[in-house]
Amino acid sequence: MARRSPMNERYQKQNAHAGKTRKSASSAKPKREAGTYASSPAKKAPAKKKSSWSEMVPSTPEIKKWRRIWYVLLVIAVAGFGVAYWGQKITNTTMATVGFVIELTAVGIAIAIDLVVIRKLRTEAIKERAAGKKGKSVDKTSTKADNGKAASDAGKDPS
Repeated sequence: MARRSPMNERYQKQNAHAGKTRKSASSAKPKREAGTYASSPAKKAPAKKKSSWSEMVPSTPEIKKWRRIWYVLLVIAVAGFGVAYWGQKITNTTMATVGFVIELTAVGIAIAIDLVVIRKLRTEAIKERAAGKKGKSVDKTSTKADNGKAASDAGKDPS
């Protein structure tokens, strides 16, 4: 930033404007006390039931079976990592390579199971659950319609 010139009138003491001190904030406060506002307490909204994680994720026996296989593969992958690490520690390249291959294979299969098999089963279970919820209301309406149709058909000759 450039230095201001001391020759400018604005910066010379003899020509300084006699300023005025700003009034304090206390003089800006209201002269009277604010009125009171009586309000009734707000009505609380009905408490929503928090759905837990296990309720949102569907679980069927087949999903549980594949999830167990998935967990076993992850444990095998961790064990393979341990074997690979120990093989490097004792400088046994064959052991390290075998452990690394076991680890990668187990992780790859676990990811494939999660992305393909379990995801497909989960979406099917969600669709079945949604169809089950919709089916209850659809059954009621179809029952009423069927009853009305049956009542109107009762007077007609079926032949």
